Amino acid sequence: MQRLVIATIAAGMLISQGVGSSNSAQAAAPAPTSYNGVEKTISSIRDSWSRPGAVADPNAPGWNVFFDALLSDLRAYSQADNPVDRLTALNRIYQMSVALAAVPWAPAIQLREDLRQWMRPRVRLAWAERRLDETVRGLPPTSDSSIIANRQRWVDFVASDLGDALSEYHGATTVAQRQDGLKRVHDALRSLKTRNQERPWQPSWELQTAVNDLFNQPNLDITADINVVQPVFDQNLVTSGPVYRKGYWSQVTAGPKTGFGLLPSDDGIFFYNSQLLTSVTPITDFQNQIASDPQGRKAAKLYEFSATSCDAAQLTIYTVLRTSGLTIWPAYNHNIDASICSAPEPGGGFGRLVAGLIGMNQNKITQKVYEGAIGNFRQRIPQEAQEEAQERIAGQQAERNAQLAQYLIGNNMLAFQDFLISGLSLRSRPEAVYVGGLLQSQAGDRQRGADAPQPATLAVPDPGLTADVHLSSVLNSIADGLFQRGQVKSVSNLMIVTKDVPPGSPPQQASTITQNVDFPAYSRAVDEALKANNPKVTAIRVKRPAQAPEFAVDARGFLVATVRDVELEVPAPDKSSQAGSVIGVPARILRIQIPHLEVAFSHQVEEPTPGSHRIRAKVEDFSPSTTSQVLAINEDESKATPLTRFSGALVISAIGARLRSQPIVVNLDNLDLRGFAIQSISPLDPSGWVRVNLTRAQTAAPVATAAVAAPAGAEPVQTNPVAAESVQVPATTVLAPGGPVAVAR
Repeated sequence: MQRLVIATIAAGMLISQGVGSSNSAQAAAPAPTSYNGVEKTISSIRDSWSRPGAVADPNAPGWNVFFDALLSDLRAYSQADNPVDRLTALNRIYQMSVALAAVPWAPAIQLREDLRQWMRPRVRLAWAERRLDETVRGLPPTSDSSIIANRQRWVDFVASDLGDALSEYHGATTVAQRQDGLKRVHDALRSLKTRNQERPWQPSWELQTAVNDLFNQPNLDITADINVVQPVFDQNLVTSGPVYRKGYWSQVTAGPKTGFGLLPSDDGIFFYNSQLLTSVTPITDFQNQIASDPQGRKAAKLYEFSATSCDAAQLTIYTVLRTSGLTIWPAYNHNIDASICSAPEPGGGFGRLVAGLIGMNQNKITQKVYEGAIGNFRQRIPQEAQEEAQERIAGQQAERNAQLAQYLIGNNMLAFQDFLISGLSLRSRPEAVYVGGLLQSQAGDRQRGADAPQPATLAVPDPGLTADVHLSSVLNSIADGLFQRGQVKSVSNLMIVTKDVPPGSPPQQASTITQNVDFPAYSRAVDEALKANNPKVTAIRVKRPAQAPEFAVDARGFLVATVRDVELEVPAPDKSSQAGSVIGVPARILRIQIPHLEVAFSHQVEEPTPGSHRIRAKVEDFSPSTTSQVLAINEDESKATPLTRFSGALVISAIGARLRSQPIVVNLDNLDLRGFAIQSISPLDPSGWVRVNLTRAQTAAPVATAAVAAPAGAEPVQTNPVAAESVQVPATTVLAPGGPVAVAR
């Protein structure tokens, strides 16, 4: 009787949870509406009116009528089953958006912006559908049956293939339905791409672009403020030391840095570095240059002249990192002077006497030589300095672009390891740099972008490093890519043997995982686990599903994982126990087979100690398909006995209850984030977007300083292909051999 009562209670629990119902999986994961952002804004406005102590708004009744009408039209759009009805609903929504434009009320302005963000791509898609349909119907009549059939296929494609997929997607009430609709949309998109590649046609291109812009949006948006990028980009430009150029040695002395900053650019990350330098160059053949000038020849007979040029300059290096690579160029501000010295030449005493009588003493002649030389110096030093810098930078730029080429592979794409960012966008503003794109795996068949834009709550980046990620599309791409790897395909099953370890032990010590274990070996592991007589010690064998799991986000903001063809084996409960008696047949091992399983997770970020972060996740829903079954295995797996539907449901429900009660804790402190630490993780928005904000964990050393010219033959060290140039420029070695210096007359 006691067992019967327990079984009855368990059955009641199963019924209340929906196990055995045809809609159990669907009830677990309600799909968010496509206009979730608009709904949130309206809810926040209404909540502000209903808060305790809120001042009554006399316009609230009128606004509520407006909100109800707007939501009704949005629902009408979602429930429309053909392009005409969708366009009709969009037209009404557009009129309401226009009405909001005349209202100078902050909540109304926000509502209109949310509405316009939702509406823009859908209006574009609706008109693209209509233009294609009208173009086909407006073509000249023909009696060619193949042409008629082709035109009809286009009409049917817009109305049925794409139209039905859009209706299923927008009208979905469950995550499963939404995912099915999204698959159909992407099938239609692939079909459009194939047709346009084979035979380009403008209306078809417009339709493809509109569908792609709505359902394959960028899913990664990174913002790094100037405090984050400055340690990487802010580098010294000049290395002190001697430099040889065109027969002259210069001594370059690096001065202080005078500037670093980000510059506005929509065509790359644009920044500059500035530094002072002094370059002193003895002009070793100055006497010969004086003597080569007819007027100077007279002075050279009287005195031995020497010259040293000095340039107190400011060097600025501008760098732009585009999706095509680096572009670097120098700019100078020069302050050029020279020191001219003279000494009497032997045997020239009479000439110096005559020159002195007419007022041209040694100082006067030296001054005239200076006046004739300084103009030449000030003309040629900037030219030579610019050429020298460009020559050195050209080599470094080519070297660094060669390094970047393994990542920036062209066509606005960045590849790293097994991943690819397409539609790569690099931008900068004085306060931050912005990187965006569509993150995917390089392999896999289920590579998709975001099907919703970033919500308004993520419009403004946080200080530090902000990464906004459309989590569901990124996880789908990663999972699909992983399942294409050979090492994953080679795994048929995993056996997990848990251990009883002290609290706080590393996760890897809590279990051992073995690949591709056959049933006899697993059976022996079960026997060993049972001998331990410890509930914390068990052996589980999990079969690898044939396809990667799929991820989505439901209306509650829960991450939903959908896994097909789940099969796992667990030790059967002792037959003398109450749980064992429910099974009804002798069994050592239970094999659970679930054709379709949905698991919904919630999460929250905890800070157990200052600066430490961890994620605590929880299984909120465990929803197996109704065709699931449990097999009882004793010794021979070929003689497995199916449990009754009731007993199998009890077993699966028990697994779900165990998972729901088991917290999942992930410590984030051990992640290798290269000098960064996680500051916060936002709640998962129903649109699929989540924000991860990072800050510098410690003062990071510069990634690299690229020494273009190191003194004394030292090898330049360069590890960061984006870091600012370090340029040692002999800014005063500018007199080409044989270049005469005129003496002022």
